[in-house]
Parts: sequence; C-alpha cells; structure tokens
Amino acid sequence: MTKRSNIQANESSVIDALRAQIAEMQARMDIITRDNDSLIRDNEALARELQESNQTITNLKVQLDEQQVEIERLHEQLRLANCRFFGSSSEQVVPEKLSLFNDVDFSADESVPEPELEEVLDTTASKSQKRKRGGKRKIDLSKFETVVIDHVLTDEERACHQCGHELEEIGVDTTRRLRLVPAHFIVEEHRIHKYRCKPCCKANAQGEDVASVIQRASAPQNCIPSSIATPSLISYVINAKYVNATPLYRMELDFEQLGVQISRQNMANWVINVHERWLARIHERLKVELLTHDVLHADETVVQVLKEPNRDPKSESRMWLFCSGKHDTPVYIYEYHETRAKRVAEDFLRGWSGVLTTDGYEGYYTLNNGGTITNVACLVHIRRKYVEVLKKIKGDDDKAKAVGSIALQARQKIDAMFHIDSTFDDMTAEERKEARERTLRPMLEEFIAWVDEQIPKAVPRLALHEALMYSKKYWPYVMNVLTDGRLVLSNNIAERGIKPFVITRKNFLFSDTPRGAHASAAIFSIVTTARMNGIAPRAYVEWLLKELPNAGELTDEVVDSFLPWSDRVPESFRLSSHAAKKLAEVIEEPIIDIDPESIPKSLGGLL
Repeated sequence: MTKRSNIQANESSVIDALRAQIAEMQARMDIITRDNDSLIRDNEALARELQESNQTITNLKVQLDEQQVEIERLHEQLRLANCRFFGSSSEQVVPEKLSLFNDVDFSADESVPEPELEEVLDTTASKSQKRKRGGKRKIDLSKFETVVIDHVLTDEERACHQCGHELEEIGVDTTRRLRLVPAHFIVEEHRIHKYRCKPCCKANAQGEDVASVIQRASAPQNCIPSSIATPSLISYVINAKYVNATPLYRMELDFEQLGVQISRQNMANWVINVHERWLARIHERLKVELLTHDVLHADETVVQVLKEPNRDPKSESRMWLFCSGKHDTPVYIYEYHETRAKRVAEDFLRGWSGVLTTDGYEGYYTLNNGGTITNVACLVHIRRKYVEVLKKIKGDDDKAKAVGSIALQARQKIDAMFHIDSTFDDMTAEERKEARERTLRPMLEEFIAWVDEQIPKAVPRLALHEALMYSKKYWPYVMNVLTDGRLVLSNNIAERGIKPFVITRKNFLFSDTPRGAHASAAIFSIVTTARMNGIAPRAYVEWLLKELPNAGELTDEVVDSFLPWSDRVPESFRLSSHAAKKLAEVIEEPIIDIDPESIPKSLGGLL
C-alpha cells in the first residue's frame, strides 16, 4: 500500500513537473509569437519607410530637374536682359545706328565730301541718285530768300596800280552759301479800326430820326481767345514735343535764350486748350475715317499717369494705337486708356468688320465687338522669339549647339518667307494673292510641319520650347495672310506708329493727368497721320489753328475738309516724295535728357 502510494506520489510529481514545463514552454511560445508579430509589424513599417524614402527620392529628383530647368530659364532671361540693356535693341544690327551718346564723334567722316548747294536744296531726289553728266543740277531757288552780298573794289582800289587809270568791271564770280536765321519772336499788334458815318452820327446827335452808323473792322479769331499765344507759337510747341520729342522744359530754356519767359505750364495749358477747342474734332473725324477701312493694325504700350483718379501713381496705363493698312490711306489713331483689357479694343471697333493684324496679345483674338473680325498674327513677333533664343544661348556644349541650330533654322526659314514676299511689293493685291498661293503657302505649311517635329526635342519651359509652342499657337492666324493680297506678314506698321510715342515718353517719363494724356493721344494722331501722308506737321497744325476758329459751325462735312488728304490743304504743305519718306522714318535712338528737377517734384499742369 505504501509502495503504491509512493508510486502515485512520484507520478503526480512528474506530471506537475511536466505541466510546469508545458506552461513555461507555452509562455515562451507566447513571447515568441508576440516578438514575431512585432517583427512583422517592424518589417511592414520598414517596407513603408523604404517605399516613402524611394518616393521622396523620386520627388526630389523631379524637383531637382525642375529647379535645373528654372535655373536655366532664369539664366536665359538674364542673358536676354543683358543683351537688351547693353546691346542693340534691334533684331538687325545696323552699324550706322550704334551711336549711343555722341553722334558728332560717331558720324564724323573726313572722307565724306563737302556738299554742293544744289544737293542740299534739291529735296526731290534721294542721295542715292547720281548727278547727271555735264554739270550741276539746276535748282529752282525762288522759294528760298536770297540775299545778295556784293564784294566790290573801293574807289581807291579801282585805280590801276601801273598807270592810275580807272579799272573796268569785266565780270562777277558767284559763290552761294547757306545761312540759317535763328528762330526769333515777333510781337503781333492787332489794331482793329473803327469807322463812323459822320453825317448820320451828327444827325442822330441833333435828335433827328437817324441811327448812328459805326462799323468795326473784322479780325480773325485767335485759337485761344484773349491769349498771347498765336497758332505759329503753339504749332511750334506741338511739333517740337510730338514730332521731335523735345520736352517742354527744354523748350522753356530755349525760349529764355531768345529773351522770352514762357513756362512749361503755360505751354502745356495752351496745348490742352487747343486740343479741347479744335483738335479733338479732327481726332474724332480721323477715327471715323479709319473705321471705314476693312484692314487695320493695332498695338499698345505702357504710359504712366500720375493723377489718375482712384489709382496709385505708379500704376501702368496704356496708350493704344489703331492704324490703317500698308496699301490704304494712312490714318493713325492713338487713344489713352487706364487698362490693357480687351474691352478697349472692343469698344473702339464696336460694329466693325474686317481684318486685324496684331501681336500675340490674346485679347485681340477673342474680341466680341458685334462685327466679324479675322485675325492675322505678326510673323515678326514669331521670328523675335527665335532671335531671343539665340541671344540667350551660352556655352559650346552639345545641348547649346542643338538649341542654337533649331532656333537659327527657324529664323532663317522665316527670313526666307519675308524675302520671297518682298518680291511681290510692286504687284496689285490680286496678283500678290495669287503669287503667295504659289510660293508662300508651301513655305508656311512646311514651316509648321517642321515646328511639330522640333517640339519633342525642346525642354519644356525653356525659351526654345516656348518659341516653338508660340509658333504653333499663332500659325493658323499667320496663314490668314493668304486670304487677301492687301495684307502683310508683320505688324510693323503699327509698331513703327507707336514708336514715336515711346521715344517721346522716354523724354517726359509720364503724364500728369488723364486730361493731358487724352490731349497727347489726339495730337499724336494728328501729327502722325499728317506725317505719314507727306504733310509737314508743323505747318499743318498751324493752318488748323488758324482756320478752324474762323470756319463757322464745325459740322462733320466742314471738319472733313481739314483732314490731311483734303484738297483744301495748301499744296505748299505737301512734301516731296523723298522728304516725306525721311519724315516718316522713325528716330531709332533718342538722346535721353531728363530735367533733373522734374524727378522728385510734382509736374502739375504738364502733359
């Protein structure tokens, strides 16, 4: 019994030991399971971290590529800015026009012969025309005042030094020189005489039933009543400012040297006054005439107006230009507006239908003016994009060479188009249209196909890619030039029209008031239209200021008779073809000369 009890006791001990071992092993298994779960979670976390790290690396690579592209783009812009600031602003380098400061030093050339008087006074022929064999050209000197200065011997000198006999005149050697009479002021004293009928006045005084008869001589109305300024003085100021880009402060200094104290404020007030009284009507009728044309060009540029209501003085406003086509009567209309918004063009062209040639400003291509407008894009602007690429290129690596090659090819292809089109200049519109269909259309179609092939080779956001995409975007509008032989490939006519304002703006920097800006726009319209029609602007404006105040009611018909192409315009104002061509040329390099006192101070009353 005892032995069995011992056996049972031993078995019980073994079982308890086994149970303890199993419990311990189970505890260890639980720990291992938990550790395994933790390892699994750690592995999953590491996998996620690895994936996130890989994504971060990918994103950083993308950002690095974008930053490298942005750096290259900024380098391109910096190189272009340096070219614009330090180099020629023209796309074509003309050595004769590189005189930046002293044109006397630059233009002096001892090899150029002294001009003959006949060459100087013969404005009907260009310098390229050679003199005919057999002598000098005969010039009609009747329109030039001639002062004869005789050089004769004194009575003593006329005695022969050998025998004392009086010398006999046998001939005259004539030499002509050109004298300039400096501008000078003349005081006009207008005396209006009064007359009476003595018998009638006497009878009236004696109480008879007879009216006194007193009559006053008539005198023409001045352009500004009760003003000392005459049409000649105001037209001189207008011509100097709006044609020759001379600031008012410089005219003030010139007048002081002539002994007259006329302030720039006085001159500005006179200009605004005659605009509001007379010249605004000419401007209105020029606009009406322009909108009768069905081919127009447009452009706009920045102007700063200091005292624009409810606007910061530093805000940029716009001077807009609309003008007729190359093959129509020249009409140029400037208008001042606060904004570049397309509504300005919509309002100006309200109800108009025709073809409008412009640059790439998108507002022109979405006009809703109530008419039907066909847009033509300027090929010069497309060419300019590739010229800028060439200016931005730096380095001799393969990438730079590839970019330069594509840009250069594009520019050369466009130059070839312009060259071919220039051979059609003397054709009629219909002949030009047919010639373009035969020769220009294939070149235009080949170019845009070539552009599509080059786009994948260009880096997005860099200058070459932007130039290619710009070409692709506006090429359908370039193709519209084929629809009418009167159209041209560029918007140069508008750009050249806006340039006189840009040059003048460099000399006066800004306008003071909207009133002055509107006056400037109207006067630019008048003098530019006159210039482009071969009319001397100063003489034309003086004539307007003399005639309009005395023309009676200024109906549309009456005002139209004063427009530059009217038969009423004196023939003496019309320039020779050579002189008109020279006058129509735009000054390429203004000499900037800003009045130092005008910068920190208000220019109250100035245009």
